[in-house]
Amino acid sequence: MLAALAHRGPDGSHTWCSGPVAMGHAMLRTTPESARERMPLVQDELILTADARIDNRDELIPLLGLADRPAGQLPDSALILAAYQKWGETCPEYLLGDFAFALWDRRRQTLFCARDHMGVRPFYYHAAPAFFACASEIKGLLTLPAVSREPNAVRVAEFLALLESEGKDETCYQAIRRLPPGHWLRVAPAGLTVRRYWALDPERTIVMRSDAEYAAAFQAIFAEAVRCRLRTEHAVGSILSGGLDSACVTVMALSLIHI
Repeated sequence: MLAALAHRGPDGSHTWCSGPVAMGHAMLRTTPESARERMPLVQDELILTADARIDNRDELIPLLGLADRPAGQLPDSALILAAYQKWGETCPEYLLGDFAFALWDRRRQTLFCARDHMGVRPFYYHAAPAFFACASEIKGLLTLPAVSREPNAVRVAEFLALLESEGKDETCYQAIRRLPPGHWLRVAPAGLTVRRYWALDPERTIVMRSDAEYAAAFQAIFAEAVRCRLRTEHAVGSILSGGLDSACVTVMALSLIHI
């Protein structure tokens, strides 16, 4: 599986294995905190592998009792693991950013997985009565002899018709599922459970006094969203499509870099 996904980890790969459970990770170092990061992360009875960028680090670190440690020594994977230790299966509700992770709890003999609110990071899985596997890409799962390549004809037809599928758990393969955005998944001796932990509230409204206040509030949120994605130890790049969206992101990033 790691060989099939080697393109995701130019900075090396590692594995962890114990009995019937194995976890792997292909590393791509992007943030300053990831310079010394190594996954799978093993701490006591917990083993974590993740594809993640956690944006509310400043808020999480004191809540998790980690304020006495240098922030540069706390990669995002350590924050996810600490959040699970503190909040258990409700931990995804406290994480802001783009993430998909799998965490093996040896004490509880439970695999806990979650995907970010908007589904930016991918998460695919195969579940059978005596076997479970997950990966960031379908091609990782297709390396396993136990995973059938039988197509899902209905989903293939939807794909060709350009019908939206991100909220669904089906893929173009019968034996492979997608964890929907804002959901977590638990694999335990009692079976497999998938549950939603977040959904957009269509009834919620924000009322301000003027158009200028709406514009200022939007600009503040937009600036914060772009700022979070500038946390890197490498040069920042931007891809311009010629539309307003990418141009606005680029201009905002440029203004934040030069502040």
